[in-house]
Amino acid sequence: MTNSTKKGPTRRDFVKTSLLGMGALAVLPSRVISGLGHVPPSDKLNIAGIGVGGRGFKNLNNLKSENIVALCDVDSDYGSKAFRRWGLANQYTDFRVMLEKEKSIDAVVIATPDHTHSVAAMASMQLQKHVFVQAPMSHAVFEMRRMVETARVYNVVSQTGNQGASGDNTRDIAEILWSGVIGEIHEVHAWTNHPLWEQGLRFPEKSETEPRALKWNLFVGPADFIPYNSTYTPYGWRAWWRFGNGALGTMGPHLLEPAFRALKLNAPAEIEASSTTLNLESAPGAQKIRFLFKQRNNLPRLAMPPVELYWYDGGLKPNIPDGLPVNILERYSGGGVIFSGSDGYLCCGAEGNNYQVYRKGEPVFIEPEKKIHRIDGSVLGHEADWVRACKELPENRLAPSADFESQAALTETILVGNLAVRMQSLRKILLWDSAQLKFSNVSQDDEIVITGKSNLYFENGLPKFNTSEKRINARFFANQVIRPIYREGWQQI
Repeated sequence: MTNSTKKGPTRRDFVKTSLLGMGALAVLPSRVISGLGHVPPSDKLNIAGIGVGGRGFKNLNNLKSENIVALCDVDSDYGSKAFRRWGLANQYTDFRVMLEKEKSIDAVVIATPDHTHSVAAMASMQLQKHVFVQAPMSHAVFEMRRMVETARVYNVVSQTGNQGASGDNTRDIAEILWSGVIGEIHEVHAWTNHPLWEQGLRFPEKSETEPRALKWNLFVGPADFIPYNSTYTPYGWRAWWRFGNGALGTMGPHLLEPAFRALKLNAPAEIEASSTTLNLESAPGAQKIRFLFKQRNNLPRLAMPPVELYWYDGGLKPNIPDGLPVNILERYSGGGVIFSGSDGYLCCGAEGNNYQVYRKGEPVFIEPEKKIHRIDGSVLGHEADWVRACKELPENRLAPSADFESQAALTETILVGNLAVRMQSLRKILLWDSAQLKFSNVSQDDEIVITGKSNLYFENGLPKFNTSEKRINARFFANQVIRPIYREGWQQI
């Protein structure tokens, strides 16, 4: 068997076919559609950007065929490239002010640090703006639930910045696995070479003078305030629980998307975590997490038994199973995924890239039956597909591939996995009750124990260590992480 370059029906074909069945709806004049309060499909969206210095600039550049009308960044230096690129767009440092003043906005791109994803998205959706939010879509599980609910209630189009969800590779992998060629999947192993930034840190003891270009108070946003230090921004925020979600939050969406799509995973039932030295301020330098997912409904050619998903970062990697090349991990040096089936393996990189099937120790080339519609293969496809959905009438709209509902289980898994890492001192497999948003086997008396830095001293010539411990009520801590309370001045969701 050989890989085929022939594409199945594209999403555009799918939409076109659907519209043909809608008769006159497909040919309503734009003035009529405008009168219904919708953007005419022939018109351009008025798009605003929140967080435009890094990933946000790339998103907006992929949307340059639309109207970029407003830009917001708390750091005028970091955002200067976007400010120059779209010089006619109005500039802001506080997105709340921008949303209040800019009445013409149709859609908003949000590429801030994780902890402000939700507050910016919720404020936009409540004004009936479509939203594109970088992955992971939220910083807390409750935030994610509210975002899904709000997008549904206001009937807006949502999309996360998990571009692999729009790619052919992810679809190919799903179709290969659904064919049953490697049998039932009982284990999935995913690893990354991240963090590429320093983690396992404690808050700096000394504050620094805020750069003139940075509005630090707005950067901190809804989180508890801490003094400025250059370690936090513009890139290091990923390491700090207050602002980011560590290596799992950064790379998890891009590595795990094929597994969630192909295996139709919901939220995990069990989580077991371990890591290098832990504190409650910064993500650890390396961690390993095991997730157990319950049985799902079987597919025609593939049973869906319980599956264990293992995550490794910070240099940790899975063992190479028999039946795979000994150098398989080096082939995916930046990170990869191994689907372990009863009859073989499928390996891939981030976003499903360079996937390969192995059976009986040999590579096998599969041409899967095309069952999932494809998105036009442009490099702009992920953002363009969101624009396409924004311009469609709600009654015959096809949701983009990474809308909030489709990303909810993946986001929840990342967030509760990071929470389990911080609660690992309980020394138990944590049972996650997704419906109740809690670990069902954490009692009101359980305590998390965090070991402080050990101070070396000598007594009678022998080295000794003075180690401090901090104890925190586990249930109280978990509730704070699952449903955070924002600081004064920020609207609670």
